[in-house]
Amino acid sequence: MDGNAKESISEALERLALALGENGAVPVAELVRALERAAERLRTRSVSTELPHDLITQAEASRAVGVSRQAVNQWVRNGVVRSFVRGGSGRHAPEVSMSEVAIAANRHTREVPFSTPMRKELIEFLLLLGRGSTGPLVRALRECIEDDNFPGEAGEQIRVLREFVLASMGDGENQHEFTSAGVKMLAEMSPRFEVDRQQPLGRLLDSLGLLVHSADGTDGFDSPATAILGLLGAATIGAQYPESDADAGRAIAAAAEKVWGAEWTARLYDAAFHIGELRPSPLTRYTASLTYLDNNRFLRQAQASGVSITYVRGPGPILPERFYGAHILADLLAGVRDETTVWKWSADRGPRTRPAQLPSTDNPFRGFHYEYGLLDASIYGIRRYCFSAADARDDLQTQLARLPEGQRPAYLELAIDTLARTLRQPYVELVSIARREDFDWWKDHIIRASEREILIGLRDERARSTAHGLLVQTSLLPKVVEAADSDGQLRERLRIYVKNLEFDVVDVRYHDDLRRGVGRIVKAGGRRLGEDEARTLAETEIRSLLG
Repeated sequence: MDGNAKESISEALERLALALGENGAVPVAELVRALERAAERLRTRSVSTELPHDLITQAEASRAVGVSRQAVNQWVRNGVVRSFVRGGSGRHAPEVSMSEVAIAANRHTREVPFSTPMRKELIEFLLLLGRGSTGPLVRALRECIEDDNFPGEAGEQIRVLREFVLASMGDGENQHEFTSAGVKMLAEMSPRFEVDRQQPLGRLLDSLGLLVHSADGTDGFDSPATAILGLLGAATIGAQYPESDADAGRAIAAAAEKVWGAEWTARLYDAAFHIGELRPSPLTRYTASLTYLDNNRFLRQAQASGVSITYVRGPGPILPERFYGAHILADLLAGVRDETTVWKWSADRGPRTRPAQLPSTDNPFRGFHYEYGLLDASIYGIRRYCFSAADARDDLQTQLARLPEGQRPAYLELAIDTLARTLRQPYVELVSIARREDFDWWKDHIIRASEREILIGLRDERARSTAHGLLVQTSLLPKVVEAADSDGQLRERLRIYVKNLEFDVVDVRYHDDLRRGVGRIVKAGGRRLGEDEARTLAETEIRSLLG
């Protein structure tokens, strides 16, 4: 049966459902609930009748992914990787999914716990910052590390997530991020770690777009991990500004270098990861700057399962301004890039705008998302990076039109180089969604997902005035349903809709897009490309977006 026939069946089913509801043959509420239950069963059935789209022999898989045939065979025997026979008969040799083999090869045991030496180094670093405007924040962090009774889950976090799920239950124009009550709850959450914006550190962090703001007038961070990321942001991007409040950032960088030496940036990322594991926060509000800084920690917690999924409208690997941010892009186009550190810009080219005054597309923290996240070879795991080709095309052409004619060739060369570099990474799987309408509501709201965590993007201006995104521990999801125990019908609907945030369902949708041709694999995870092959593929993709 061809694609057009399948589409006509889909349209006929849709018309049938509409007719049943509009003619009153079935009460609309009952019809919607029945369709939701059917969708849930189809999405979450344990045994799929569909064969994976990327079946190859075990020998081909071992060559493509770069592991031994014995390893692939062992994974099949142990049930880690499934084996398939086309046509269901023994006449065909068993095959395996290349993506499953790649995920198995990239699965990594969880990192060692927060070791005593590492903890001592972090405490030493915090003690060095005990005076001045950094004092209150670092003292609160020390107390958090030393207090085994540090509070984790709060009832308000469950209620906020419940309001998000309730608002998402609508259809079309009735599908929202939050109810009015949810927006109010989100704004009323109090940060766990308060920061005084009248002090130098607070002014710096606020200008960097690192603080979340609450309706009661308090500002700060919702989790110890984001507080450490805030210190990292102040010591890197913040320390480059010449004004006096940036002295706080320079003091943080000096203390970090005294404890950890030249590797202090990586060690602060270690601290953020380990304190996040030690004191997890079930629901955390993120600013745009924190979203970019946190990708390293997020991908590290996803190592155990071997895979994560990211959805994005403006892909950094294709759009240099979204990879580097405005300041470093300007240096690159002018040919004066400071190559000593990935996050530094040239200091002699005049004042630079601070992140809080920039659109998120130009945010200088964007480089951390890629250099210490997507392209970081020290992190295990297949990173499925799925982007909207229609939005990428619009943004690429708009940016080119905005640039002076003399800079356009350099910009295009940079776009090709950045994409080629991404394509060379064997752990990156790049997928393009061609049609704008196929980049649906859920794709637009799931920034990145793993088995343990999901980062929800907020697009509504009401909610976005408080937070750019919400990081949710998936262990919190069942409690959202439990909170509705007084309303049986609501509980049933919540139980269905909350599954949209579970990784298994996100993963099924991802594969369903590939099976139906909605998504196109530009480069499969586990596949290794040489420099010439990656360059040729990158040129082809960039030229296609300009055509």
